[in-house]
Amino acid sequence: MKPSPVDSSNQDDVKRPTFLLIEDDAVDAEAFRRAVKRNHVDCELVHASDGGEALQKLRDMVDENDDIGVLAFLDLNMPGLNGHEFLAEVRRDESLKRLAVFVVTTSRHKRDIALAYDKNVAGYFEKDDLASVLEIARQFAGRLVFPTLGRKSD
Repeated sequence: MKPSPVDSSNQDDVKRPTFLLIEDDAVDAEAFRRAVKRNHVDCELVHASDGGEALQKLRDMVDENDDIGVLAFLDLNMPGLNGHEFLAEVRRDESLKRLAVFVVTTSRHKRDIALAYDKNVAGYFEKDDLASVLEIARQFAGRLVFPTLGRKSD
């Protein structure tokens, strides 16, 4: 499944980032999609409903283009491969270990926060303020020099 454009108003030579939303709740996923649009974030938005699906989509993206800029937005509490397991797998995978990940969750547990930062997340946010999360992400993505994903990263 190819990423779908959310906003294509800025098409100069700047590479548009891909936002990978990893969220099992359909209502939360729709709220995120709407927040992206409302905040005029120029990105490709891809949705995965659990960590396993997200890993497959990431690997497919890297296989198609090893110069892709991806920011992942990760819920922690999901069935199947949960957020912590996803982070552990990403950090073990040579082709994905440099992925920039923002945790967006309802959990305020100190253990969840510590485990996420132990896996080098770029930030940890609560779901109740998606507008702020997307404003930060928009600014971050606009200035981010994306790490190279894939095996050709040396």
